[in-house]
Amino acid sequence: MDLNFEFENDITDCFKKLDINKNNNIYITGNLGALGRIKIKKNLLMSLFLKALRNRIGKNANIFSPSASMNLMNTNVPFDIDNTPSYEMGAFAEYFRKLPDSIRSNHPFWSISGQGSDAFRLKNVSKHSYGAGSPWTIFLELEVKQITMGIHPSKAVSLIHHIETIFGVPYRYTKEFMQPIKYGEKIIEEKFYQSVMYKDCLIKKKISLNKHFFDELELQGKLLKTKHLSGLTFWSFKMKDFYKIVLEFLKKDIYTYLEKPPLKRPYSN
Repeated sequence: MDLNFEFENDITDCFKKLDINKNNNIYITGNLGALGRIKIKKNLLMSLFLKALRNRIGKNANIFSPSASMNLMNTNVPFDIDNTPSYEMGAFAEYFRKLPDSIRSNHPFWSISGQGSDAFRLKNVSKHSYGAGSPWTIFLELEVKQITMGIHPSKAVSLIHHIETIFGVPYRYTKEFMQPIKYGEKIIEEKFYQSVMYKDCLIKKKISLNKHFFDELELQGKLLKTKHLSGLTFWSFKMKDFYKIVLEFLKKDIYTYLEKPPLKRPYSN
């Protein structure tokens, strides 16, 4: 059997087990590193992977991927929506960003790339990384499913920061950044916003990060998992399910994302 055809079939089978079906909108993140064992050139492998996903969900469904460049924060390096590479988002995210039909949101720190019938909405998002008008709001409206590859989703779920922002956790605030943006031959400084933690509060994130949320998601049968023949593990879940679970945790304990409430709270003064 042709190796490319066999790989595509195997990946399609993984998507079936993750309950990825026609018209599902997908946000995909993580690391495809384990697939490097397969003797297919990297770009072709990622092309076959994306083809299998597109065939599974249909031509009009949406695929989104992170293309963040958080390394630009607190620098004077201009953000170029077409050419600034994603930073530490993985090989697939960078491959996806560079495809000619991908649309990228215009945020210098937390951009998202997308393809599909609703991807155009990324052209009109807020200047805040999270909260109302951000890509994360679009994902929830579109009932997007997240697929995470090679790393447990508890370590790859930026949606948590969107939820913290809209819930208004007291240990974060919205910080304004002036960032140079390249438009053609012009470079213009613009204001952008990011949710950040207060300094000098001895804030410690949970060592296990979001594991308690995913334990509940799994308990409710809403976290799916499968393993490719290469050994690469995939997980999938509905973003809206994660959102609802985190809200319930926050209602009971607004510091649920932290190891314990901060010992110093200058934001209380």
